[in-house]
Amino acid sequence: MNELPNIPELEHELRSHLELCREIHGLVQREHQQLKTAQVDDLKEFFRCRNGLLERLAGAQQQMFTHKAAWMRLSVPERAQHPQIASVIRQNLDLIMKVVLLDRENEKLLLHHRLVPAKHMPSPERQNPSLVARRYRANS
Repeated sequence: MNELPNIPELEHELRSHLELCREIHGLVQREHQQLKTAQVDDLKEFFRCRNGLLERLAGAQQQMFTHKAAWMRLSVPERAQHPQIASVIRQNLDLIMKVVLLDRENEKLLLHHRLVPAKHMPSPERQNPSLVARRYRANS
């Protein structure tokens, strides 16, 4: 399928994706506040909301892949005629990075508050990287 992108549809999809990312960012921020203040009573609600957002994100991601493939079929000069698309893509990427970084902080806080089931805990070797180095030197 060598169909070129419908620019208004692409922009609409990108803006919808950005809105979804904003929802996820808001959820992760609220989770972070609770974890930071050690008020972790209703994390189950966050996880429930997260699962709903993840289902929506999976569908949005598939649409994004389709649009990206069509967008990349345009020549560089054709893409340059639509700077609003590049701007929305950049906004999406920036917000995704913020979500990822904040989510990593939340994971650390979950570990700190011992809210992660033992089966999901990293192995002792991953928690103590110097152990791996010592074993490597011992076996060299």
